[in-house]
Amino acid sequence: MEKVIAGALIAVTGWLVAHFSKLHFEKRSAQLARINEQLENLYGPLMATLTASHETWVSFTKKHWPSHGMPGYFGKGEDQLSEAELLKWRTWIVNVFHPLNERVESIIIENIHLIEGDEIPEAFTLALSHVSSYRAVIAQWENQDFSEHVSVNNWPTKGLMDSVKPVFDELTRKQSELLGKKT
Repeated sequence: MEKVIAGALIAVTGWLVAHFSKLHFEKRSAQLARINEQLENLYGPLMATLTASHETWVSFTKKHWPSHGMPGYFGKGEDQLSEAELLKWRTWIVNVFHPLNERVESIIIENIHLIEGDEIPEAFTLALSHVSSYRAVIAQWENQDFSEHVSVNNWPTKGLMDSVKPVFDELTRKQSELLGKKT
C-alpha cells in the first residue's frame, strides 16, 4: 500500500512540475512574442526613423542654415529669410522631412495597440498634429500660396525621443533576458 501511495505522490508531483513548467514557458513565450511585436512594428521602426530624421535635420542645418544666424530657422519671422532660403525650406519639407514625419505618423497609427503603458504619449499626439497641420501648409504651396511655411506646432523631437528610446532600450533588454542572453 505504501508503494502505491508513494507512486501516486511521485506521479502527481511529476504532473504538477510539468504543468507549472509548461505554464511558465507559455507565459515567457507570450511575453517574448509581445516584445518582439512591439520592437518589430512600433519601437524599432520609430527609433530608426526618428534617428534618421534627426541626423538629416542636423545635416540640413549645417549646410543650409539661413544667413540671419538666429537660433530658429525662421529667426524672428519669415521676413528674416531670402526667397532662396524659403524655397530651400519648402523643398526640404516636401521631399525630406514631411515624408519622414509621415512615416512616423503611419508607424504610430498602425501600431497604437503596441504602446507600452496605459496612455498614448503626448509627443505622439503632438507629432500626429504636426503632420496633419503641415498637410494644409503643403496644399497651400501646391496652389502657389507661400504665405505660411510652418505647422501650427513644432515637431516634438525631444519628446518623441524621450518617449521612444527608454522603452526601446527596456524592451531590447527584456527581449535579451527572455532569450537567455546576458545584458
